[in-house]
Amino acid sequence: MKRRHIPESHATHPNVTPLIDVVMCLIIFFMLVAKIGVKTGADASITIPASILGNELKDPGNALTLNVRQGPGDQPMVTALVESTASEPQELHLIEPGTNRRPLLEVLRRLRDGDPKANLAPNPDFKVIIRADKEMGYRYLEPVLITCMEAKVKNVNFNTSKGVQ
Repeated sequence: MKRRHIPESHATHPNVTPLIDVVMCLIIFFMLVAKIGVKTGADASITIPASILGNELKDPGNALTLNVRQGPGDQPMVTALVESTASEPQELHLIEPGTNRRPLLEVLRRLRDGDPKANLAPNPDFKVIIRADKEMGYRYLEPVLITCMEAKVKNVNFNTSKGVQ
């Protein structure tokens, strides 16, 4: 019976190809799992109010961030990153003047109750995070809160910064 020997080329240095394969698999795994550079749709130009009390949200992944600004007349201007493929937040009107459609209410209901057409399952734990300018009056915030109530969103949070006591 003839014995096989290790070729001369492999006797002096080990084969690192399997090691490279394992390292590449680990890199791909961590890239898929990590939330690096995930956009929430938060508008950095909004100056949020400070708060002494409050809790940090542990899982903002199940939430929609609504950027609320003072709009024309008594209507607030609301923007949100609705589609996960979108790169910029889009404006959501409370009521469209010409058609009387309610885009914000429709989006909130679709995200909470699900949409079979878009293959979106019902999500009763859906949260809304409201980012509003600290100088904005409550009359602009109230219609957004009422729309969240009409959409049966049970968890509405306000984004604030940590204040000093």
